[in-house]
This record gives sequence, structure tokens and C-alpha cells, in this order.
Amino acid sequence: MKGKATEKQKANTNEEEKEEERRRGELKLNVSSRQIIIFLIEFMAFSVVFLCIWYYIGEFYQGIIFFFAKNILIAMGYTQLQISAVRLSHAYLVNFNLVPLFALAIATPKMPLKSRIEMLAVGIPLIFLLHVFDLVAHFPMYFYGSEIAKLVVYSIGVGNVAMPFVIWFVFFVKKFY
Repeated sequence: MKGKATEKQKANTNEEEKEEERRRGELKLNVSSRQIIIFLIEFMAFSVVFLCIWYYIGEFYQGIIFFFAKNILIAMGYTQLQISAVRLSHAYLVNFNLVPLFALAIATPKMPLKSRIEMLAVGIPLIFLLHVFDLVAHFPMYFYGSEIAKLVVYSIGVGNVAMPFVIWFVFFVKKFY
């Protein structure tokens, strides 16, 4: 009987400690240095694998982006001639930021499969939209020298680099709160 009360007290104490950490804004990951090193190595290895795959499927992905962007550009009043003047051969090598998103989804330790799937279900469409908007914003920047379009293009460029890591961070931290 006495042992059961002690276990109950320990469980309550642990819950109280976790609640106190949440109130103070501390994040206790319970991850060792070794696990972090393994994660980084796995992340790099998966990144290399996915980058090799991207080299072959990226052109198809870029074609999908261009299809959506083309329809938006036509709605904006650009002509077929203007749209076709932009050469996109090998542009898919720029839109590779789905690679780290997939690598992070696979390499992150202690992340439930459901969270990994949710991360990709949110991240892929979000990054896809950024790629489409980036391509669309290039047109007014190049054809009309629009400073606003230039700001959008540069902002999306920075956002595209950061987005996989921001998405990963949100889903990774979410499991601790």
C-alpha cells in the first residue's frame, strides 16, 4: 500500500514539474548528445539520398509549378509569348527545399508517424505554393522592374530556405506541449 502511494506521489510530482516547466517556457527535450549527433548524421544522409532522387523528379515537379503559375500569369494579363520567353530548363535544381523537409521528417527521433505525416501534409503544399508565387512574382520584376515584386521574390527566396526548418520546428516542438 505504501509503495502504491509513493508511485502516485512520484507521478503527481512529475506532472507538476512538467507543468512548471511549461509555465516558465522551458522545453525539456530529453535527448542525449549522442542522439543529436545520430540525428544530424541521419539528416545529412537522407538529404543526400533525397537530393539524388530530386535530380530526377525535380523537372516533373517544376513542370507542375509552371502549369499553375502559367494559369495565374494568364489571369494577370501576361501573354503566351511573354510566358514562353522564360526558359526554365534546370530551374528545378533551385526548388530543392522539399529535400530537407523529407529528410527531417524521416530522421527526427521520437517523432510519431502521425506527426511526420502531418508535417509533410502541411509542408508540401505550403512549399509548393511558395514556389508558384515565387515564379509568378518574377514576371513583374523582370518585365516591369517592379520593386514590390522584387521584395516579394527576395522574401520568398529567404522563406523557401527557412520554411522546411520552420515547419519541422513547429511539429517537433508541438509534441512537447
